[in-house]
Amino acid sequence: MADRAAHHLPLQGSSGRTLSEALARLAATPAAIRGQASQAAAGREPLMAALLREISETVLPRELTVICGQQTAAVLLVAHRRLAGVCLDRPDDAGTGTGPAPDDPAAAARIFAGRLRALEAAAEAGGFTLRRRPCKTPQGAGSCTVQMLRDALAAEAAGGPLEAFRAIAEAKAEAWMFCSRKAQAPEAHGPENLLRQLDTVRGAIAPSAGPGVSARLPERRPECLLLPVSEH
Repeated sequence: MADRAAHHLPLQGSSGRTLSEALARLAATPAAIRGQASQAAAGREPLMAALLREISETVLPRELTVICGQQTAAVLLVAHRRLAGVCLDRPDDAGTGTGPAPDDPAAAARIFAGRLRALEAAAEAGGFTLRRRPCKTPQGAGSCTVQMLRDALAAEAAGGPLEAFRAIAEAKAEAWMFCSRKAQAPEAHGPENLLRQLDTVRGAIAPSAGPGVSARLPERRPECLLLPVSEH
């Protein structure tokens, strides 16, 4: 029945195609399901696409475990077609892949997108296995939709919010200075007198000032100041 419904379902936009594809997967035979799992384990299916599809089709609360090789790589909490948590099981994360997401869905999507990219990089296009089990409804955690995740992943691929802000600043600012984490001269543009002021600010907030030292900014301060923050 599901197979016939998927075949005759009128496609009206992306939602119609999504429903048709979901019905087709529900109607898949056990042999087809095993074949799909074998392809994923052999590294012939993109991990990110599989995860986004799982999130979009999961309604009841589920704990989704991602296994790469013989090791657990991540555990995702999914409910009501929303992602509510991502915990990376990697010893070098030092806790950055855990912890609650903010209540704001867009902010949660940016955090989850970063963790999913880290998971994708750790998998290195290798095989993976997904295991699902029921869990309690996540409480007190931010969650986001698949579309929010797609937008966050696209923004991250384009350079992230920092690059978007920099593009706006460069177009509107009288002078700007971009200081990279690397030991190199900062990029800058603008009149020399304004650049000297920006360089004074840069020196005042530089890590070399040492702990416990108050930053003494110049009397004429920039109208906008972007401070460094953690990637996570």
